[in-house]
Amino acid sequence: MGEKLRYENEHDLKLGHIKGDVELKNCRRIFPEKGDTIVVDGRVSIRGDVVIEGSLKAEYLEIKGDNTSEIHGDLTVTRAVSVHRGQLAITGSATANRFAISAALNVGKDLQATKVSIGGALKVGGNATVEDISVGGAVKVEGNIDSKSLSVGGAVKCDTGIIGKVDVGGSFKAEGAVEIGAIDVGGAVVVGPGSKVIRIDVGGSFKSEGDVSFEDLDVGGAAKFAGDAKGKSIEVGGAVKADQSLTLTVKLDVGGSVVVGTDLFVGEEIDVGGSLRAGQKIKSPHIDVGGSIRGDHIIAEKEFRIGHRGEVSGFVESTEITVGERARGASFYGDSIRVEERARVKNLYGRDIYIERDVMVEGEVLYTERLEAEPGVHFGKEPEQVKNLPTVDDLLR
Repeated sequence: MGEKLRYENEHDLKLGHIKGDVELKNCRRIFPEKGDTIVVDGRVSIRGDVVIEGSLKAEYLEIKGDNTSEIHGDLTVTRAVSVHRGQLAITGSATANRFAISAALNVGKDLQATKVSIGGALKVGGNATVEDISVGGAVKVEGNIDSKSLSVGGAVKCDTGIIGKVDVGGSFKAEGAVEIGAIDVGGAVVVGPGSKVIRIDVGGSFKSEGDVSFEDLDVGGAAKFAGDAKGKSIEVGGAVKADQSLTLTVKLDVGGSVVVGTDLFVGEEIDVGGSLRAGQKIKSPHIDVGGSIRGDHIIAEKEFRIGHRGEVSGFVESTEITVGERARGASFYGDSIRVEERARVKNLYGRDIYIERDVMVEGEVLYTERLEAEPGVHFGKEPEQVKNLPTVDDLLR
């Protein structure tokens, strides 16, 4: 059985290699007896705030202090570190199986643990390799985070990281590339260039500082991509802006506006309540826009619809086209085209065209099988039935 030493009310105390447990009460400063490290084979119990002027190795560390206890070196604990009321500041690296800190933990260099549980804040100057991080306040890691689970009540800021699941009440910001399985944030999310996230659920806003890839992105406010963005589905209540291209394998569902710098490709469906604008091509099997749409070449392989009082700028190509009541449009090319009443379009090219009352067609109407127009339709040129429609490439020249 190892020894058990007790010290009380020592202002400056020197400790060497203790083959057992040590209890310290109101001992202000502790120095290594030799070298720069205090070694305790057993348990270190401290009452009162303490400053350890060197590194500490122990099996277990327990501190009951009201303010900040300091370790001016590294902390290596085999089992657990427990700080009941105050804070713990370590200038070097910290390693333990478990950290349970009432207020805050500040590590100058690297942090390594199985579980970290902190009521207040966590700050790490280097890398943090922790399976499970749970913090009531804020987390700041200057280096890389490697964690299976990160749960934070306030804000998170890091450089890079690989994280299985992120649950943050406030905001999350990564300066560099992160790989995240699932992220659920109440406020805002910012990730660095080259990030990969499988599932994104954000109450406020999402922003990538460069290229990003994901599967499902669900944002209550706005999403902004500074580079190329590739994913499966986007569902955004507000606005989406991509400075370069946006490619989705399934769906784009946006309540407000969408702005894409170059091309927009969506594998199954585009549904935009407000406006949609792309610098070049827009392509998807189904496109339904309530407000306005603009692109050099808009391709909806199966169905295209512009809503009531909507506006289309560009050339639309689709199998089935519906131009809503009082909508404004440029040129439409499809198998079946329906223009609802009091709309105004430029050109129509189709197999079967139906035009409701009081529609104005400014340019040409070419059809191969059937044209039906209700009373009050105004044609800028006399419609013409042709054997074959001109090709899209010819019309776009």
